[in-house]
Amino acid sequence: MVHGTLRINGEFEGDILNCERLEIGEHGIMRADVEVKDAVIQGRVYGNIRALGSIEMRSGARVEGDLAGTTVAMEQGVRFTGRCTMPETSVEPVELSAGTRAR
Repeated sequence: MVHGTLRINGEFEGDILNCERLEIGEHGIMRADVEVKDAVIQGRVYGNIRALGSIEMRSGARVEGDLAGTTVAMEQGVRFTGRCTMPETSVEPVELSAGTRAR
């Protein structure tokens, strides 16, 4: 669990819950399932992202996993493999069990 902003510029593996803002830097690699308020991705993500607010993928980002957020923005040059769900209201938080892991 993380309070505030978490920025990843190296490699990270695990689950991230209740994070206010997640930033994956240009050289960041994350293998995790994530539940955040907002996410900005420039590097690589292997896992599912659930955002109560927005998910922004910037040019050069590579994402393999499912996305759920009220706002999802993708710049030209992003590689995305997965499903994207954009409910009309914020996404309900979900509890990840130990058996739920990123791909």
